[in-house]
Amino acid sequence: MRYFLVGWLVVLALITVVELDARLVRIRRIRRLVGADEHDAQITDFRVSPLDDEGVFKYAFKTSNGIDVQAAGNALETIGIYSYTSPEGVPIETRYIADELGFHVVGRHLPQPPPTPDYILRSLEYIRTHTEDGKLKPHVF
Repeated sequence: MRYFLVGWLVVLALITVVELDARLVRIRRIRRLVGADEHDAQITDFRVSPLDDEGVFKYAFKTSNGIDVQAAGNALETIGIYSYTSPEGVPIETRYIADELGFHVVGRHLPQPPPTPDYILRSLEYIRTHTEDGKLKPHVF
């Protein structure tokens, strides 16, 4: 029984060491991708406006590594923009609105859906203008 418990303790210790080593490898990879200047980035500009009479806030900041963030809003809605340069050197700019309908993001770097094919558009128009038995719906514009 004693050797069994010692064996389990050794196995648990090895698992812990392997997990810590894997975590360190991930951290090193991230630092290599991001670069040393990212790790040491400093805030170079910071502006905050206090809440006004209507409860609207505003803030903005910039960092030494090129990150620029601006936002304004109230308890129900926030609009903002942030920009930075990707590790590949591509400028990234993202605009967003966060409100009761969700978080809506716009940016040229974000994937766009392909255009809807013509046959799908024609099918949708047919469905809109015809009944289930194929007859034309009256007064459809």
